[in-house]
Amino acid sequence: MALIAVLAFAGTASAEDTRPIALSDAIAIARDGNDTRAAQAVAVERARVLVDAAAGVDDLIVDATAEGLTRSTEPTTGPFFQETDLDAATARVGVWKPLSWGGRVGVQVSDGISRTHALLSAGGGPTQELAYTVHTPRAELVWMQPLLRGRGRDLHDAGRRVARAGAEAEAAMLDLADTRLVLDVSRAYWELAYATRELGIRQSALTLAGEQLTITRAKLAAGRGSELEVLAVEQAIAAREAALVGAELALGARALELRVVLALEDGDPRPLSASDDLEAPTPPAPLATDALAKTLAFSPELKSIDGRARGADARERAASRATGPQLDLLVRGGPAGNAAELGEAWSQLATFDGYQAGASLSLTLPVGDRVARGEREVARLERKQLVHLREASRGRLTAEVQRAVDAVALSDKRIAAAARAAELARRNVTLEVDRWKTGAGTNFDVLTRQDQQAAADAALARAHTDRRIAVAALAALTGP
Repeated sequence: MALIAVLAFAGTASAEDTRPIALSDAIAIARDGNDTRAAQAVAVERARVLVDAAAGVDDLIVDATAEGLTRSTEPTTGPFFQETDLDAATARVGVWKPLSWGGRVGVQVSDGISRTHALLSAGGGPTQELAYTVHTPRAELVWMQPLLRGRGRDLHDAGRRVARAGAEAEAAMLDLADTRLVLDVSRAYWELAYATRELGIRQSALTLAGEQLTITRAKLAAGRGSELEVLAVEQAIAAREAALVGAELALGARALELRVVLALEDGDPRPLSASDDLEAPTPPAPLATDALAKTLAFSPELKSIDGRARGADARERAASRATGPQLDLLVRGGPAGNAAELGEAWSQLATFDGYQAGASLSLTLPVGDRVARGEREVARLERKQLVHLREASRGRLTAEVQRAVDAVALSDKRIAAAARAAELARRNVTLEVDRWKTGAGTNFDVLTRQDQQAAADAALARAHTDRRIAVAALAALTGP
């Protein structure tokens, strides 16, 4: 592809051989086709999915269990009542709501059925066999609350806070990828514009030398010149042809670089050319203090670090709530039924003829607790590390802003000086040609002045290009 792009300019490409493109269009194409930006956009989408998933900490929970038991034992002598066979089954359904301060509250409804076979003997009398069925429905309000470890919003909301902080960090990194991409495209675009201008300057210099050669040969034919003057112009033409080939090669390379930055693969093989005016007005240099304030407010890098710091803080606070002894309170109670018939048992439940209530405390004491303490320490150290990274980034951004503002400010003086030099060079060429025509100057003097003019024009174009790049670099720091 590089060879094709270079050869397309061999022999001085015409406007019809190129594909003009505006900077805004180039940026839009780059955003659509750049894989690095696309990968970061996927990371942002993934982070948003994690945020939605983390919100599930407040979702209702439905659980259901079913248990069965069968038991059969041989009777023994002695006891007044002996259960010899038991068949039991229990089904339970619960709906739970997590609490923002830890724990959860829910409603459990259960029904148990048991069929029992027993032996009953009374003081040496005959033994009676008993068989009965009992239904035991229950409806309970249950509250489970950690009193020490696992209590508080810090732990409950940790996943959601970490996910949100991660999403903010990824979104900031997408902004950073955007700003870097825009800067890369702008730099490649204006370098292409400069290469185009330089090619025009080399073409103009070669044209002037050709005209000088025609006049010199005519003077020689009329007996008013010398072969040395003709050779001097021919030497200059050869040098300018070499410079023109170099400019053509540079233009092809810059066009290819822009195509690579844009990741442009649309089947159009024509080399790109910049259609925006290199010398169009640009914003003046702002005050360094204003530019720094805008940079610190906009900086995607600082926003990404801040997001990561918030995530580390959430993990540290959650880990602090996950250390130490665990003391859990369980309170439950509600109506209960107990009858041989299913309908009667549920009727008792509905009329609150019976009830059941209870409470319990459970204590768990981890020995060492190294896992939880380690997680807390890792989060603390990460947050501390991010503080240093933020300060380092802030210092680097401060220096970059100052350099960018200086580059824009000094480019005004540079352009003014280069424009003055270019204007003087053109006047000198005119005066030197007039001297040569009157016989007071030589071809060498004219050619030297022309080379000075070409150098001055190229320096002016370079100054405009560097200003464009400096403005783009400052915009990448301060934001749109």
